[in-house]
Amino acid sequence: MTALFSPYIGLMKTLIKAWNLDSKPIQITLVSASIGFGIAGVLASMNRSGMLPTGAFGYVEGTAVAAAIISGVLTLGVLAYMELLAGQAQEEKIQTVEQRVREHPEKPQLAWDLARVKLESYLDRNLSQVQSIYWLTLVVMLCGFGFVSYGLYQVSESAEKLPVSVVASASGVLISFIGGSFLVIYRSILAQSKGYVSVLERINAVGMAVQVIATIPESDLELKNKGKAALAEQLLKLYAEPSTSKKANKTKKKP
Repeated sequence: MTALFSPYIGLMKTLIKAWNLDSKPIQITLVSASIGFGIAGVLASMNRSGMLPTGAFGYVEGTAVAAAIISGVLTLGVLAYMELLAGQAQEEKIQTVEQRVREHPEKPQLAWDLARVKLESYLDRNLSQVQSIYWLTLVVMLCGFGFVSYGLYQVSESAEKLPVSVVASASGVLISFIGGSFLVIYRSILAQSKGYVSVLERINAVGMAVQVIATIPESDLELKNKGKAALAEQLLKLYAEPSTSKKANKTKKKP
């Protein structure tokens, strides 16, 4: 159940982090966006309940849509700014580790740390793309649902508007189909993220093994050399397994 709402929880966490930065421009932007969404919701409710004069229908509807769009743009701006800050922090982290590697080239653990940090940055970027595709798919499908709802509403109001309703509903179905096609890209990027996680686990395992070998005292040189040889052998087996399994799968597929 939590996985179903994880994109929305992640969005709320990002907005809360933005608020906690104690930056007045960001806080003013978030407050303005909240007020805009509130105004749009109130106007839409009043419009549906018939509390407004008949002649004000178009103006109120346009104002509600404009307020919602402006609020959405402000929210997207804050999210983009937070994404920029996260990217800058990741770049600084990579540069710090690279500097340590240049200063201490004799320490293999630092090289593994650098590989791990870079892979984590790739994974974060990949997950960011996944979230972007998810929200794009959601928006497109909501637009398609809106077109279908509009078509049904028009035909319920007047049977003479049946052609318009058919066109609107067909457009909504087509837009929803386009949104569904984005899910194919979503699935492929998720598979790529899974591969990154697998490689990251291997790098962490190797890093821990290097740390264990480094704790062996220099006086016991034979044991240390045996540990290094065993680690090298395991690495060769580890990275030879994927290619071996691929060859085996190809052999099985051949008639």
